[in-house]
Amino acid sequence: MAIDWKVVGWLTSYDRMLGTMKDRELARILGTTRERIRLRRVALGIAAFTVDEAIEPYRDLLGVETDAHVARLSGVSSFSVAAYRQAQGIAARPRRTSLKRVKPIPADHPVRPYRSVLGLVPDEDIARVADVAIVAVTALREAWELGEAQPLAEPPKQTPMPNYIGPWLGYESLFGTMSAAKISRAVGVPFAVVQSRQEFLGVKPYQRVSRLARYSHLLGAVSDGVLGKLAGVSPSRVADYRAQKAAERESS
Repeated sequence: MAIDWKVVGWLTSYDRMLGTMKDRELARILGTTRERIRLRRVALGIAAFTVDEAIEPYRDLLGVETDAHVARLSGVSSFSVAAYRQAQGIAARPRRTSLKRVKPIPADHPVRPYRSVLGLVPDEDIARVADVAIVAVTALREAWELGEAQPLAEPPKQTPMPNYIGPWLGYESLFGTMSAAKISRAVGVPFAVVQSRQEFLGVKPYQRVSRLARYSHLLGAVSDGVLGKLAGVSPSRVADYRAQKAAERESS
């Protein structure tokens, strides 16, 4: 139906706002009466603002957020949001189960200093340095809902060689356990002879593997003190090893 502008009157600056909010709210903003706004809206053939229109922009949040949260966003009551949601056939957001509260490890518990590595290293490693039973460590880890750590890589073991009988022989089983120089000093055989014997048998020269190597993934993640305890070295040695690894990464 065409609007008779002679009857309705001139366009106003707020006509575009009619029907986009409650008449009462628009009247409050403009400093006029609700009835005046209503009459103007009816004269222009504009439908009244509904609660559904307020909720519609937040429809994607229904069933994802609580009705109360959507109500705060849309400026309507929780009851109105619930009614609209149900009319749309959307189920309410399931109640979130409260997180299981875990008691903190007592300050005097032997495992407390190693709380940071629970689930990062095998339980037996923590039990060893804390001097407690493995089951005690496992119980604490499971109470904190931490998964079991994967076994750490062990340094490759050299297959022992049999000793041979003869002049300047009989030390072959030491290959792979110490350097040729150290074997030379230990058995009283010239270094050149020991080295030649090692090369003849095709044994790779001994390479010292730091006890920190199997825990290298924890560098920077836990304190040097804890890491030192696990590896059986001093915190200063851990600091040196950490600096060494950093230098290797920079040079690579």
